[in-house]
Amino acid sequence: MMWDAISYHRFGKERIQPSIDLANRIEIKECKRILDVGCGSGMSTISIRNRFPDAEIVGVDLSENMLEKAKECMNDVTWIQRDCSKPLTDLGTFDLVFSNAFLQWLDNQEEFIQNTRALLNPDSVLAMQIPDFDEMPISDIIKETAQSYDRKNKLFCFERTCNNFSARTYYDMFTSCYSDVEVWQTNYYHQMDSSDAIVDFVQSTALIPYLSCLTEEQAAEFIAMLKYETAKQYQPCGDGTVLFPFYRLFFIARNHS
Repeated sequence: MMWDAISYHRFGKERIQPSIDLANRIEIKECKRILDVGCGSGMSTISIRNRFPDAEIVGVDLSENMLEKAKECMNDVTWIQRDCSKPLTDLGTFDLVFSNAFLQWLDNQEEFIQNTRALLNPDSVLAMQIPDFDEMPISDIIKETAQSYDRKNKLFCFERTCNNFSARTYYDMFTSCYSDVEVWQTNYYHQMDSSDAIVDFVQSTALIPYLSCLTEEQAAEFIAMLKYETAKQYQPCGDGTVLFPFYRLFFIARNHS
């Protein structure tokens, strides 16, 4: 999958707020060393740095494009390119393992949550935010439009896309290996200039697996179909603004010594 930091940052204000909210919710006695898993372009890392200004931070992500953007944003972070779905224990242990909008890309989500225990010092914290994407109308629009488009083209051959579970399922994953788990959901109402902007928003995230299978011409055709269907679902308000409700799940987990 090809990530594009420029497109991703187009909606930087909307994307950074959940990481700010998660970072501000963390209570920890001492935080000397932090791991940001799936750090992307560094937006989530900025939130951590502002919350814990004196901590050593390691940011890990697979995308070279996103990490190049992260390096431009912050020079006091150790940036590492690697597959975060694989064990990270060689990086040492941390007081905080932080992950913003990363877990849903993994096939082995429960295994990843379990493996984070080996990364944590005593009385440390695992903090994660997960988009509840499958509960949003735009998710159904993408799936239905893709099915319609692919009936005649047979082009979508990707192995992985976003994979979301219910809050209860995630809660069971966390409580199977953590003794103290806090969970909450926040519904963000993004104020978009048009319904087309909603498709632009997801183009740099949820649509990546689909667009990776298409030529430039095919991608333009598919996006046009998506924008047509999205306009039916997301109607403008009186002033022309289109509200885009975006649901996000938050988890903070601890094992007390």
